[in-house]
Amino acid sequence: MMTNHEIAMVDVFLGNLFYPDLNHNSFMFYNYHEDYQYDSCISKGICSINPRTSSLREVLVMYLKQLAFYTLRLKHLGVKNSATEDIILNTLSGLMSNLESGNKQFYQTLINLKTIIIESIETYDRICREKNIPPKTVKSNIQLEKKDEIADLIRLGEKEFSKKLKSLSEEKRNIYEIIFLILKSICINLVELKSYGIEDSCGYSEILYLLNTINFPELSKRILLKKINIAVKIDYNLTEKIHKIREERFGKQTEAEVSYTTVPNKAILVAGTNIQELKNVLDATRDTNLDVYTHGEMIVAYTYPKFREYKNLKGQFGKGIEQCLLDFATFPGSILIAKHSLENIEYLYRGRLFTTDNFVPQGVIQIKDNNFSQLINSAQLARGFKRGKEMPSVKIGCSQEELETKLSDFTNKINDYERVIILGTDAYATEQLKYYDSLVKFADNKTCIISLSRFYNKPDFININSSPDFYMVYRVWDIIKDTVKSKGIKVSLFLAKCDKHTISNIINLKRLGINNIFLSRCTPIMLNPTLTNTLNTLYGIHPTTNAQEDIKN
Repeated sequence: MMTNHEIAMVDVFLGNLFYPDLNHNSFMFYNYHEDYQYDSCISKGICSINPRTSSLREVLVMYLKQLAFYTLRLKHLGVKNSATEDIILNTLSGLMSNLESGNKQFYQTLINLKTIIIESIETYDRICREKNIPPKTVKSNIQLEKKDEIADLIRLGEKEFSKKLKSLSEEKRNIYEIIFLILKSICINLVELKSYGIEDSCGYSEILYLLNTINFPELSKRILLKKINIAVKIDYNLTEKIHKIREERFGKQTEAEVSYTTVPNKAILVAGTNIQELKNVLDATRDTNLDVYTHGEMIVAYTYPKFREYKNLKGQFGKGIEQCLLDFATFPGSILIAKHSLENIEYLYRGRLFTTDNFVPQGVIQIKDNNFSQLINSAQLARGFKRGKEMPSVKIGCSQEELETKLSDFTNKINDYERVIILGTDAYATEQLKYYDSLVKFADNKTCIISLSRFYNKPDFININSSPDFYMVYRVWDIIKDTVKSKGIKVSLFLAKCDKHTISNIINLKRLGINNIFLSRCTPIMLNPTLTNTLNTLYGIHPTTNAQEDIKN
């Protein structure tokens, strides 16, 4: 029996086959019908990790943490290897987020890691002998001299996982999982900074220290939590750098109107978070007759003046990563997925799906050195939008001056309030919107609500036209923190969205002084139930229940 998703794919295929002149967006009811909440995470499990993938991830961690140990030992002896930095960054930000890239690529990565580990050990032992220093070693189940097959590696990963289950408490395992998620966030930020030509030695060093921490399961909870606090602070500094370099390159963020209307023409869709890669595509297509649309969090680009100069940048398409299967299937052109944005999705679009990532799944074409000729050729051969469809536009973004002006209303009335609620960005799902509606309904007149995602025409409410960029939360907090702290006002943050940076961000915001943080539904790949419990126990970060109870809490 076919799944709902497969039926939908057949509908789209048959529509294209038998009604080639029919408006392509007639099949977009999956995306935009308010009562039909299609979710790729639920229907196809794109946000879950299967046992094979989980085992291979364990093996990668084993290799990476051993490499980190010897790289740090060599660093302390004054030896640096740039190849080590590249493979660690690329593996953590790319392959670790997309282990469905195929046995061949995974196996080659392990061979490369093993080669560098062997070279590092040999160099370390030689220098220790020359300096008459007793060498240090780290325990590992990796047999460097053995040539393993994929089946052997899967068994090794299962063995490592079983060992952790027996030797570590659930809380300790979750703390290491938190460390690993923060590691990925740091790596992704470092890769984006590299795309702007900027290196950050502090961030890279922190990656080595965090990876090396995983080598020592006997470390106390107190030490591990201290290391986490240091790491999230460094990660936040990287986020600040990215924000500043974006404004230097693309202009200061302002409010922008983003179109969801499609127009008749051949087109390219750009998905992901790195707006530099969107600019690269726009530059490459400037002299072509191709339109460019954005997907998901790439919408943030419209808040920067530079991107509004591109006439071929038409607007936003689709609902985002949780609906990416249908979004991609219904887009009638070629699709580029930026670095570290690949997910565990089923690739049904051979010949139309491209990526700049270093690790490429089967059926996806790799773009190297910003050569977009294949992407452009694919778009020109595709059917394109035949008639287009008129859709409502949205306003997103807020300049710093406008933000300060809006929040001055709050600071001027500060004595009227006992608490502040910040509603975070991107509340798309109907169930989340209903939750926010209830939250606002149950808030009393002693509560000021600052919303980055949902407008309500009521007193004690400040609406900010935010984009999906989480940095807006930091901008709001930076303006109000001194006032609320001096008055003893409690601040709660409600988030409707999880991504690869969420864990790092929410722990950092707790560190900075936000009293309560509530997380609504997150995908299993980001936040499983046991990890949710650990975040609640260690940091007081709560899962949302029902609005009335959460208001009381």
